[in-house]
Amino acid sequence: MRSVDLSRRGFLSGFVGAGLALPSLTTSAAAQAPPNRPLVVTSKTNNAVREEITTTAWDIMRAGGSAMDAAERATNVSERDPRDATVGYGGDPNEDGFHQLDAAVMNGADNNNIGAVAALENIKTPSSVARLVMDRTDHWMLVGRGALRFAKMHGFEEENLLTEEARQHWVDWKENLSNRDYYFPPSAPSEPPGGTINVLTLDGNGDIAGVTSTIGHHFKLVGRVGDSPIIGAGLYVDNEVGAAGATGHGEECVKNSGSFHVVEMMRQGLSPQEACEAVCQRVMDRHNGKPMFNLKFVALDKQGRYGCGALRRTGFAVHDGRGHRVEDGRALLPRLTQAELDALPWR
Repeated sequence: MRSVDLSRRGFLSGFVGAGLALPSLTTSAAAQAPPNRPLVVTSKTNNAVREEITTTAWDIMRAGGSAMDAAERATNVSERDPRDATVGYGGDPNEDGFHQLDAAVMNGADNNNIGAVAALENIKTPSSVARLVMDRTDHWMLVGRGALRFAKMHGFEEENLLTEEARQHWVDWKENLSNRDYYFPPSAPSEPPGGTINVLTLDGNGDIAGVTSTIGHHFKLVGRVGDSPIIGAGLYVDNEVGAAGATGHGEECVKNSGSFHVVEMMRQGLSPQEACEAVCQRVMDRHNGKPMFNLKFVALDKQGRYGCGALRRTGFAVHDGRGHRVEDGRALLPRLTQAELDALPWR
């Protein structure tokens, strides 16, 4: 009889796909192709940080470092830089004016091991705390006050993550919520950018890792957790197949176990690009062909192929032997119009 991993983490890392795993149908041509290693794929297209993100990961792996170390360190670049106002420090707070951050890590080389934090306050690098949850505990996720206590136990210092620009975004939002409250709105309210970061890595040994980190929706409800720290939704890695990460409307990604299904479609033989588009098509069909939100996936496979598919807004960055570059990916639908956006919450 085949042995079964009944440890808590072994159970959890396989739980998303219970009863859903499909037989490997990877084509022999793809299996025989020279692997493209090392490889870095990220959802981040911010001009200020994208090249530093991919170069950081590439340099670590080129020097013989692991995919997991590379993905974590690359994500830290985004988490620490306030010019990337979509991940944590410098980003827009929740509705009460403070930050609650989410992150997840998954390490293919360590039996697809997992770690995550959610609603973590006052720590710039939640992905590194998630890494410690994976490496130093028998749990897979810590949240809120418990996550903060754990981070401080390991030497992380509490910091104020609210920059002056982010504070002004929050004030502008509060002052424009209603014309029947006691605030006067500003003459020119600002419009913040949105986003999350995924970093997926394939090292020289063929091992795969991934990290997802986010600030979540702009001005979200206190305590809201999206898809980013949920294994199988915002991130999924299978060291025998590939990895995928998601950005966009997290609630919809959770409903569809988005990243897990991208990886499982690659297991069936689809390329990363085809798999990303297939899951986007599935989500689109569930919304009668017109989802009023964006959802984007990035993915890579064991052979070093990669792709990006989205519902409405795409783009991603890559770093391999040809260097750093930005590629378009493919969106199935046009971007929402300004009138459509004005009728929706900021996400």
